Amino acid sequence: MPERCDHREMFTRRAVSWLLLALISVGLMFQGAATAQTDPEKTVDLVHLEGLLDPPSIEYLTDRLEAAEDEGVHALVIQLDTPGALDVPLDDTINRILGAEIPVVVWIAPRGAEALSGGTFIAFASDLIFMADDTRIGAASTPNLNSSPVSIDDSAELLMGMAEIAGAAPAQAEQMVRDNVIVSADDALETGTADALASSLGDLLRGMDGRTVVTSSANEGPARDAILETWDETANEGLGALTVTIRFQQLNLWQRILHAVTSPETAFLLLLAGIFGLIFELYNPGIGLAGILGAGAMLLGFYGLSVLPTNWFGVLLMVVAIAFFIIDLQIAGFGIWTIAGVASMIVSGLIVFSGESGAVTVSPWAIAAAVVGSLVFFVSVMTAALRVRLRRPITGEEGIVGQVGIAKTDIAPEGMVLTKGMLWRARTMEMGIAEGDKVEVKATEGLTLLVEPYHEHEPEPEPVES
Repeated sequence: MPERCDHREMFTRRAVSWLLLALISVGLMFQGAATAQTDPEKTVDLVHLEGLLDPPSIEYLTDRLEAAEDEGVHALVIQLDTPGALDVPLDDTINRILGAEIPVVVWIAPRGAEALSGGTFIAFASDLIFMADDTRIGAASTPNLNSSPVSIDDSAELLMGMAEIAGAAPAQAEQMVRDNVIVSADDALETGTADALASSLGDLLRGMDGRTVVTSSANEGPARDAILETWDETANEGLGALTVTIRFQQLNLWQRILHAVTSPETAFLLLLAGIFGLIFELYNPGIGLAGILGAGAMLLGFYGLSVLPTNWFGVLLMVVAIAFFIIDLQIAGFGIWTIAGVASMIVSGLIVFSGESGAVTVSPWAIAAAVVGSLVFFVSVMTAALRVRLRRPITGEEGIVGQVGIAKTDIAPEGMVLTKGMLWRARTMEMGIAEGDKVEVKATEGLTLLVEPYHEHEPEPEPVES
């Protein structure tokens, strides 16, 4: 028996060893294949920038450009679709692209995309500009949408200088700054602003192939010519084929979160949701999930507000709207205060991001969602939370029937009553009870008290002795 056990143990060890060796071999094979497929000299990095150019997206672009230079990739493509930049070091970014050691291509895509404001400057700083059909470029009078306006003359001079280097029309570049002109893809191609039209990635790579661009050299050496080789027309029986590997780059998780928060709609709704969470927590004491989530949402919302061109009077109107909803909640009715809250919320959404630039606004659907969400929260969620908070046992020593209370509002036929130190929703079958009158609890109906006016009993007169 011991000998058999030894043989079994030896067999098990050998099997495990062979399995580990096989796994290591497979891993090395995949590693070798991945290395072969991502040969830097045959790799094109594609960086996708969509939405407002905020600090996270610009940091991402700079990091990817530096990594691409360190690896020595064939080229870096920036797929661009942006209405402009927000609170970013745009001059540093432009200079970084102008001094890149590898070819940098800006592709304004997909169809309907745009490169406006600061996006125009990033496009002109690149070596080549490709535009999909129905795209636009220009409106560059305000490079940073939420910064103090820079000198128009300086901006025009910078864009015209980059246009001359690229062989584009300096006059059109000047119009983009001084007159805020927006140019279509066809017009940009005609004037040389765009090098070619490309509505698909295949069109882009075919259009890039064979072009020569001038790039900077490492260690401040002389500039060098780089020839792009991205497509082989003779391959695949004349159909053509890629000669490079496309490596799609993505923001990391934290950058994605911060970039998403700088969307006007997201920041507006996050701030509102954060306030709701804190209000719910105040009505249900204790550090619970609602309070934690509310605080987190509010912090993210305020981060978005700090980056966006915020009109803080619009934020104040949001707070006022919520105060109106709370007032109506406390007086047991949804009337004039609720209407005032809805109106304030709508105005808040319309002006909250209109302080500096009309290019950043909250869309109508987000405003509608804020109004509907507020009504649902206060009419349904908070009403239920208030009932739970006010609930007390109604039997035994804590019985509430027969208790005397004070009408905190007019009860006609419903209102609020204070009794035993707690606020209750109440209803009466009488003609009506005025605020401040005493009431007597006659019965309960769920969490609602049925009350009548309280009449103090006068002492009976003592009998007269004869």
